[in-house]
Order: sequence, then structure tokens, then C-alpha cells
Amino acid sequence: MMPSHKRALLYGGAALSLVALGFAVANGHCQADALTLLSSADVQLRLAHGMPAKDRHGAPLTARAEMIKQSVAQLALVERELPGLAVTAEFMGFAHMLQGQFGEAAAAYGKARQCTDCGEEQRDVLAFNQARMLAQAGQRDEALVVFAQNKTALDARYGPQRLLEEATILRELGRPSEATARLDQVLQNPTVSPMASLQAGLELAQLGHLERAASAFASAAEHVPIADYHLARLKLQQGHVDTCLGLLGRVAKVLPTEV
Repeated sequence: MMPSHKRALLYGGAALSLVALGFAVANGHCQADALTLLSSADVQLRLAHGMPAKDRHGAPLTARAEMIKQSVAQLALVERELPGLAVTAEFMGFAHMLQGQFGEAAAAYGKARQCTDCGEEQRDVLAFNQARMLAQAGQRDEALVVFAQNKTALDARYGPQRLLEEATILRELGRPSEATARLDQVLQNPTVSPMASLQAGLELAQLGHLERAASAFASAAEHVPIADYHLARLKLQQGHVDTCLGLLGRVAKVLPTEV
């Protein structure tokens, strides 16, 4: 999954919860202080997410670490005053993720899914993120179980994203034929989006299916120009230097900074 989509899924459920809490405060059903603390934690976690973990010298960024520390303290206060909110557990999971504590993040996302105030859409977001964190923690089989248990709801809401995520996990588990089968399902869908084609192409290239990866990149390039960059790298890998340079020139006109 591309970073922007990952970020959207990561915050999708929590954003819904904050809106719901704001409505509850307006109608006298919730403490305003809790909403203030959660909103502050939200802002700090977002800022920390946008910062590198270390500076150019390799030293941890103190400002980032302090933001995460303060957000965790705020979430602890909310949990003490209003225990069992899904948004609190979800934000705590995100804080763990930012610190590289992927197993703890997965557990927090799983806890959030069990909260009584967890809505249907938020639960789907949490399932995605729980599976991702399990995979990051090296618990890839457990991640596949979470995806399998929630595949109907996830596929209805997010299209081919589950298949793409599973393909990555299966490749990392050394199960290339199963990974390729997932990618086949994505690319054989007549309504596949250009972004999904790009993601499938990246996975196919990792699996060594270079010609199929090239086809996926080419089909995505019209709507997702960065696909030409990945196709150029693939062509260079195959020894087609002139084609590579032509593709780089084309995409550099559209995305000069990225290229």
C-alpha cells in the first residue's frame, strides 16, 4: 500500500471517533476535557508521524520523542477518566507504532476493535492496522488470520487492498505462488485502479515477474506518473538503458522533485 493510503486508513477510524465524541460533548454526554486531551494527542501524533525518527546524524529527534511522550500521558489521563474508549486505544496503538513497538501496537488496535463504542468503519480500519502491525512484528501468520477473518467487510470497503497486503506478507513468508495468486486476482479485475496496478507491479517485481511487473506499471502510468519511474528502474535492470532514460525524462517533467 502507498504511504498516503496507509495514513488515511490509519487515522480514518479515530477521526470518526473524535467527531462522535464532539457530538457527545455538545449534547452533555461526555466530558469536554477528554475531547481536549484526545484532540491534543491526535495533533501531536500526526506531527510526530510527519517527522523522521532520527536527524541527519543518526541521533533521535528529541522533539518527536517528546511529542509522543506527551500524547501517551494525555491518553493515560483519558483512559483513567473515561475508560474503554476505542479512540484512546487506537491512538495508543499509533503511539506504539511510532516508537517501533509493533507488537504492542497490534494489541492496542485489537483492544480498540473490542470497545463497545467502536463503529463499523472504525473497526475495519483497525483490522487493517492490526494486521499490518502483526506483520511488522514478525507475526505474519497471525496477520493473515486477521485479514481472513475480516475479508468480506474489508473487500467491500477497500477493494483490492487486502489482497495486496496479503501478497506482501506471503512473499515475506516465502510463499511466492500464493502471493502471485493474490496479485492475479487484483490485476484480473476489469475495474482495477491505476494505484492498485502500481502496487501489484511493485510486488511482481519483488517476486521476479519482471515482464508482468512492466505491464502493470505501463497500465498505471497514465494516471499515476510515478509508475514510469519504477518501469524505468526495471528497464535498467533488464539492460534497456535507452528506454530507461526516456522514461525517466518523461516522468521528470511531471514529478521533478520525486525523480
